Amino acid sequence: MLSLPVIVLLVFVGIVAIIVAAAMVVRDLMLSGDAGGGVSLRPRPIRIRRSLDVFDQPPARSLLGKIDQGFDRLVLEATDALSPISAALLMIAIGLAAGGGVWIAFDQPLGGLAAGMLGMFVPLLILIRNRGQRIHAIRMQLPAVLDMFARAVRAGESVDQAVKLIGEEAGGVLGREFQRCSRQLELGRSFNSVMKHLASRIRLVEFRILTTTLVVQRQAGGSLPDTLERMGSVIRDRTSAWRQMRAATGAGRASALLIAAVCPIAYLSLMVLQPQHLEVLYSDPLGRSMLVVAIVLELIGILWVTALLRPEN
Repeated sequence: MLSLPVIVLLVFVGIVAIIVAAAMVVRDLMLSGDAGGGVSLRPRPIRIRRSLDVFDQPPARSLLGKIDQGFDRLVLEATDALSPISAALLMIAIGLAAGGGVWIAFDQPLGGLAAGMLGMFVPLLILIRNRGQRIHAIRMQLPAVLDMFARAVRAGESVDQAVKLIGEEAGGVLGREFQRCSRQLELGRSFNSVMKHLASRIRLVEFRILTTTLVVQRQAGGSLPDTLERMGSVIRDRTSAWRQMRAATGAGRASALLIAAVCPIAYLSLMVLQPQHLEVLYSDPLGRSMLVVAIVLELIGILWVTALLRPEN
């Protein structure tokens, strides 16, 4: 026979699952058309329309607009499997499940709130990690792609044909990006617009230089193969320096990660093993204030150390 807390926990998880499923159904109805004729059931919301062409938008001016654009870009740059609204629903579902589960299991509202915030923060960290891995893959692949581009142009191919060739032969992240550029060119989009869109999707200094070089060469002419070969050599040197910088800051990054993880791990360990030691943090007003201050200072410290150790693109 199940105990009452277990039954309540199972009911809560079921309710969260139903809410998320309903939200996903509503999202599919708004994003997809009618199965028979392909006609949209209703106009797409502004939030969804903006997430589809966020790379073509000018920078937002308001704080909420910047947060909205930043989240859309993060999701679209990190994975092809999720849309921004799907990622937001997933974060909310994980936060509700984690927070509600801790609250019901341990009867600690503040612990449930902390677990909910942590549950929403973990998918965000995964997206940031995936975007970093994608940028790293692009940086490592770019010199070889530049050499391929230079050989194709030197062999007599036009720039548009070279873009199509790289999309078919390069593979990896850049292969998919140049395939997208080739499809846009075939659909009649201007070369300058395609290159601007590409530089907006891949926010690397090296890529901005590449797209600017291609646009200027198309307008003014010049020896493009020689320029691309020199650029590939410079990017290899930059990549070597970047690797040396990562090796030099490895100890600092590991120390920052360890320091940032000690407090949450200690808190969760006490909450599971010795919950009576944390009662003063929940019952006493000074304890609650200290807990809130500790959480805020922890977040500030993590953001500060991350900003100090983050390399320039």
